[in-house]
Amino acid sequence: MKNELEQIIKNELINFNGKVSVYANDLQGNVLEINSNEQYNAASCIKVFILVELFKQVHFGNKSLEEKLTYNSKNYVNGSGVLQYLTTGLELSVKDIATLMMIISDNIATNIMIDYLGIENINSTIKELGCTNTELYCKFESVEDKPFSKTTVKDYAHIFELINNEKLWDKSTSKQIIDIMKNGKYHEMVGDGIPKVYRKTDKEFVNYIATKSGKYQSVRNDGGIISTKYGNYILAIFIKDFPDEYYLNDEDIYKYGRNISNIIFDRYMALKGKIQ
Repeated sequence: MKNELEQIIKNELINFNGKVSVYANDLQGNVLEINSNEQYNAASCIKVFILVELFKQVHFGNKSLEEKLTYNSKNYVNGSGVLQYLTTGLELSVKDIATLMMIISDNIATNIMIDYLGIENINSTIKELGCTNTELYCKFESVEDKPFSKTTVKDYAHIFELINNEKLWDKSTSKQIIDIMKNGKYHEMVGDGIPKVYRKTDKEFVNYIATKSGKYQSVRNDGGIISTKYGNYILAIFIKDFPDEYYLNDEDIYKYGRNISNIIFDRYMALKGKIQ
């Protein structure tokens, strides 16, 4: 069954000009890995690790979600988010800034968080949690040819496994992270690969989708927790090295990720909580 599922996914990619990595875990002992140790520009997916570091420091009493932080010009960056359109000097709570960073992927909010938490602390926690191929290099900048971080689908899935299994610092940490992430506005591949008939119905087929995506030049990443009536599973899909100089391939590229997500979801539901 494992080889069959892997082959089905690879068949979907026969005509694809690029690289794809997939990691799926049904949390019942069945894991699917395709190019799972291939390193990628993490893009906005690094924001999950930053959020985890925030809740670590809150847990140990070093930071507070209620503390006020100020948006100033040193943290300006273009790209995703709304703070770039607002007036500098704006004060928001740490929780509000973290929420902006996650649900609309605000890059300025991310830079404020990085300054607040410290890059060394973020990277130290990343390694402490076993994500040995993940690193944040610097704050987000307004450039199109500089990677700010790296990760793999295996590391990315691992952080969600820890969140889902409540193996961070306490159960409250996982709950708070999920409560923020399940309100995310972007589900380009993992979430959008699940048919709306399952996501938007009175019957509880899908409880929630807590995912974070990211894109940067020829990179499209997505991953997180899918909670269903049969249980939860983890899925991460990364795509890179396809022709995309001007960000024109979103729909064409995302369809491959959505198809993979749909295959995994259909298998999981058919087997009532397993992918193998």
